[in-house]
Amino acid sequence: MVTLFLPASGEQIVIHHVFSVAKQTDALNYCTSLSHQRQLFHGSKYANFLGILSRGLVMPKIVVEELGVVRTDIGCLGYGIYFSDSASTSLKYTTSSATRPGRRLLCICQVALGESANYYSFSPTLIKPPNGFHSTHGVKRMEENHSMFTDNEYAIYQLDQQRLLYIVEVSWIPNDALNIALEQLPIVHHQQHALKLSEQVEVPLTIDDEVIEVAEQDYGLICPSSRKLVPLKSFHIRAQIVDATVEVVLYQVYHNTSSTPIEVKYVFPLDENSTVCGFEAHINNKVIKGVVKEKEQAKQEYREAIKKGHGAYLMHQEQAQVFSVAVGNLPANNEVIIKITYVAELEIENDDIIFRLPAKMASWQSKKAMESKDQSIVRSIDIVDEKVEFSFKASIRMPYEITKLFSPTHRLRRKLTDCIAMIELVDNVLIDRDFVLSISLKSANLPRISNETLLLDDDNEKTTSNNHNSQACMLTFYPRFETTTNSNEQVEIIFIVDVSNSMDGTHVQQAKQLTHLFLTNLKVGDTNTLFNVVTFGSDNDECFPVSTSTTKENLDKAKHFVLHSLIHRGNTDLFAILHRYSLLPSSSKFGRQFILLSDGHIHDLNSILALLEHRSTMRHDRLFTCAIGNVANKHGLKQLANGASGGGLTTIFDSNYRSRWKMKVLNILEYVRQPCVTSISINWHGHVDEEQKFNMQAPKMIRSLFNGMRLSVYRFIQNCHKATLTATIDGQEFLTTVFSSTMTTTKGRILHCLTARAIIDDYDNGLLHVDESENELFKVQYKQDLIDLSIKHSVVSAYTSFVAIEERDTNMDIQTLQPGVRLLDVMLDRDVDLLPYVGWDGDVSNLTSIKEKLLDARISLENASIQSKKETVSDIEKLCEKISYRTGGDAKFDTMMTIIRTYRYSLNEHEKANELEEKMRNGMLVNLR
Repeated sequence: MVTLFLPASGEQIVIHHVFSVAKQTDALNYCTSLSHQRQLFHGSKYANFLGILSRGLVMPKIVVEELGVVRTDIGCLGYGIYFSDSASTSLKYTTSSATRPGRRLLCICQVALGESANYYSFSPTLIKPPNGFHSTHGVKRMEENHSMFTDNEYAIYQLDQQRLLYIVEVSWIPNDALNIALEQLPIVHHQQHALKLSEQVEVPLTIDDEVIEVAEQDYGLICPSSRKLVPLKSFHIRAQIVDATVEVVLYQVYHNTSSTPIEVKYVFPLDENSTVCGFEAHINNKVIKGVVKEKEQAKQEYREAIKKGHGAYLMHQEQAQVFSVAVGNLPANNEVIIKITYVAELEIENDDIIFRLPAKMASWQSKKAMESKDQSIVRSIDIVDEKVEFSFKASIRMPYEITKLFSPTHRLRRKLTDCIAMIELVDNVLIDRDFVLSISLKSANLPRISNETLLLDDDNEKTTSNNHNSQACMLTFYPRFETTTNSNEQVEIIFIVDVSNSMDGTHVQQAKQLTHLFLTNLKVGDTNTLFNVVTFGSDNDECFPVSTSTTKENLDKAKHFVLHSLIHRGNTDLFAILHRYSLLPSSSKFGRQFILLSDGHIHDLNSILALLEHRSTMRHDRLFTCAIGNVANKHGLKQLANGASGGGLTTIFDSNYRSRWKMKVLNILEYVRQPCVTSISINWHGHVDEEQKFNMQAPKMIRSLFNGMRLSVYRFIQNCHKATLTATIDGQEFLTTVFSSTMTTTKGRILHCLTARAIIDDYDNGLLHVDESENELFKVQYKQDLIDLSIKHSVVSAYTSFVAIEERDTNMDIQTLQPGVRLLDVMLDRDVDLLPYVGWDGDVSNLTSIKEKLLDARISLENASIQSKKETVSDIEKLCEKISYRTGGDAKFDTMMTIIRTYRYSLNEHEKANELEEKMRNGMLVNLR
């Protein structure tokens, strides 16, 4: 104990303890280049020191506005951090401890003052020093200067101008009494017990089944009150696949067998890559089309319609993988046809385009959908099982030759040309397992641009004035390059598992299970792979002192280490781990592969990003971040992945899609051994509509890309037939120019819907700005614009819902209404056969029939009178237009020649004959080349 006597005031300062503080982040960021480096005092409340030791000193504006702390000073020099060369001055801003009466804490900091601007009067509005200065100095009052400051006070306005050196525990007499016994405070450090493992370790071969599979439960039209299904009479699916995108239309016919109207809820699974863009209900000879509106407005309109006795339909996305439609007042003894349209970007697996249809909905999601009640006026019904009529058909248009088309799960009938195909199920039985369709292309890896001009189904194939000539563009980049990694080179993988307080019990359990899944899929005995596992919070533990080989014993030890590691370990100090690794270069020529499993709520993110960017020992290191939990800070995790000099990737492990975790794990373990494409930028050569609020690309900031990993970028842009893509691969710049073609130019609304969804997703989950506060500001600023975009393109989002109202005459007895809508009429627009005169696989009789029709038509035309020729030639001409030269062969050629001779010699219509002759020549070139 040391006592200092202050004769001017008669006060004493008793020093009890001096603690040295070394915060690595402060030392890394501290500005050493400024002049006038001084050690100065800083005072603060006793209760603030937990935050000071955790976060460091913080600017007053952040303290007050974000942390809710009350300032103890009046801000004589504005919004800065204050210091003094007088201990008694700084002690004025301290308070005594409630648990250790008579004790205060005082900071001693290294401060880079630089050039100080002298002030003699208070200036509380300062937010920065005057131009040319780095700090401000409240000059101590002297007789000659008439200053308002009692002692010297200094203020800085940048955090990097200070670093904490010491914390001093003192008593300030006579303000603090010393009539208490000194007490020793133990320092409690939660250190994991040493891991004692025998030769044989009991390790679970699998983790909870929920990680791999999801329980199944019925879906369809359900009564929320009774949880029973309304009978499904028929279910039909029509799909239109264009390149790696798809539009799917679902038709389901339900029958209310009760004698009273009911409220029901239609529940159906929705793939994470899908978005709903159309909803219709057909009932009582009426078509009720859904309109996208702001979510609360849609709910209000639905409730008001129900109260008035009208039919009402409300569809919204319950969660990321399930949507529901509330059907209010479904008439008694009546049928309803529900038509839902969604679009999706298809997955790529082993260079094949994969289209999937889910067979069932996960039970735990169906229950959540049922919990939402929109009305409680009508009653539920008992259910009767019926045989369900089912069919599935799909048209396929590809930009390149189709080399293989098959389903590994179901039997198909096919019609197939080079780039166009039609398929349907052989067995029209309701699918009891996921339907999978695999499409292989001759040039699948070529980058390409797909352009789409908007074509609306409900507008007689014309766009509205607001959407006139609207065009959407999708650029697909699917790199395949020779890896330069030597197969004998070692790969070092470090799994970093977050077990801090922010990871609650569920999330930390998921992180442990996911790490177990990674370890299970490492190749046992791979001499070219080194690995280690680190768990961290405020402190951290390593499974091994250094990265080790993947022997069975080491992998078993690592699994045991993860599953039995401590949790709730305080703050999320990732910097300490990465800083320790940065002190030495990697043992691998290609850098370390860090795999971080966390919820993303990480302390001192800026210091970590500075470390990744500036440390030469980490210039080849890569960071793969795995987002855990439904409230994960995806922005922070994406920043970390983008900040790694060697590249990185953020993968979201959604608990709603656990059946896909294993595939994502295998992909990451594949990527760690591959070169990485980074610094990706795109120069679009097209016309941007300045009035279009969202004319930027989505995603706005492009992540790293690995070998065989597809990148799809969307944009609303006119006449874009070329784009230049620039990237870096292994330190070398890569440039390629991508062009559109007639095969990738279409009309429709698939790309428009996907572009709108990509923009909305980018604002919800993307990286719009490197600064998190700016990123959140973007989201708030553009929320209403995103709602407008969702409404414009009829795309359901987190902010919008479909609502459809069927106005009914209140005097009409809805129990006596009879169903009047024919399913065939509803489906007619989607039952278009792109290859009407191409036979199904093995169906030779169909080809023979076509040629016989052409032969009969030619003979009848040749033998007809002049008057008959005029009547029949146009019909035979239309018949020929529907038959390709590849299918009709010589029969079509002969028939066309007969038609041309008829126009030229019998009817004397030479221009028509010449036109047909030219058309015939072009048609043969297209069909037979």
